[in-house]
Parts: sequence; C-alpha cells; structure tokens
Amino acid sequence: MPQPAVVLIHSQGNTEGSLREAIKHYMPQMVFLISNKDANDAPVIMRHLANRDETKLGRLVRRVEHSQMITIDDAWSGNTVLQMFEAIDEAKTIAKGLANGRELQFYTGVAGGTKLMVIGSALASIMGDITTYYVNKETMNRTDGLLFEIGFLNDLMKAVSWLNAHPKNEKNLKYLAETIRRESESEIITSLEISKALSPITDKAVRNAMRVLKEKGLIDFDSNTSPQIYKSTLLGKYINRIFSNQE
Repeated sequence: MPQPAVVLIHSQGNTEGSLREAIKHYMPQMVFLISNKDANDAPVIMRHLANRDETKLGRLVRRVEHSQMITIDDAWSGNTVLQMFEAIDEAKTIAKGLANGRELQFYTGVAGGTKLMVIGSALASIMGDITTYYVNKETMNRTDGLLFEIGFLNDLMKAVSWLNAHPKNEKNLKYLAETIRRESESEIITSLEISKALSPITDKAVRNAMRVLKEKGLIDFDSNTSPQIYKSTLLGKYINRIFSNQE
C-alpha cells in the first residue's frame, strides 16, 4: 500500500515565511499556491518553490514532487470567496489526478493573502474535508511553534463531513436538537425523557445515538453516572444551527 501524499493548498501573499513553516511542518509532496494578480511577489515565491530553493523555503522543499500556482482574478470583491472555493476545488482535482493510487491528506493555510481570501479558504476547508492551519509571524519573542492547526474549524469540518457522508448520520441530529431544546427550557435531559419526547424512539436508541454524538464532539456526558445527563457542546450548538437552517 503506497504511503499517503500530503497536499498543501496555501493562500499566498507577498512573503514566503508562512509557506516555509508549512513545508517544514507537513513535509508535503504537492504544494498549490493560491494568489491574486496584485500580489507582485507571489510569482517570485512560486519560482523558489518550483526550483526547490532550500535557502528560501528550507531543506524539506526537496520533497515536493509537484508545485503549481492558481491565480484568482480579484482578491477584494464580493466574488473573492467564491473564487477561493473554485481555486481550492481545482487544486484538489489536480492533486487527485497525480495521486498514483496514494491516499491524499489535504491541508489549507489561512494565513496569507487578503482577508477575503482567508475567509474563502476557511469556508472551503470546512465544506471540503480539509484540515486548516495558521502561521504566526516570527518575532523576537516568538520563534518556535509558529504553525498551529485551527482546532474548532477542523472539528467543524470533521462533523460536517461525517454528517454528509451518509443520510443515516444526519438522523442523529434529532437527539442533539432535543438536547438543546431541553437545555433552553431547563428540562431534564436523560435518555428516558428524550425517548418520551421523541416517541416511539426507545430509551436504548437514545443512548446509542448519544454515544455516537459524543464520539463526534457534539454531545457530552459522564459515562460513569446513571442515569446519564446529556449536554450539548459548543460544536454541537453550531452544527445544530447549520443543519436546522437547511431543513
């Protein structure tokens, strides 16, 4: 079985610092830069990438098998977010064509480019099953650990991906919605009370669903107590808002 290939989709501005950190951290086989026509230094950075310039991008740039720049037309308009969706989709399609049977692991940077480009990258990552990362600017007091993954965005992405994977997964949301409703009304939140409210669903079905929702980070409870008292998480509240608006 071939080793997975790491794919960076990096929103690129006029400096190479965040790209260098991302290459150092993820050691990618493919790198796609998304930039705009007014980022004058982005083509220079792309040249460093294409030439595997270790002095500019670090020694691990030698591992990059494929690099490419995708340019959006406008980084400061109402269409910028949509253009970022399209650019990220294009990068994913190209990467899949180059996979050669390898599993692909996608990571998207939300540090470079304009603010609208960053918004587009973040939203496209949530909907596209892509892990997001941010890179802090190096300072005199901050030289290590500059790159970090954005936990809540990535948890939201994983939850959305799971719910969209199969219709049966989304059926679990009725238990989440009932939990949130009962919280707002200060009602008892046990499997027995939820099963009564959602009759003819059984007490056992509620407990099974709550275990799944806890695994996905949408519900929390102490498994050592009896009866178990359920509560929604912050992630669960956001997921409920997103999917209840789709009905």
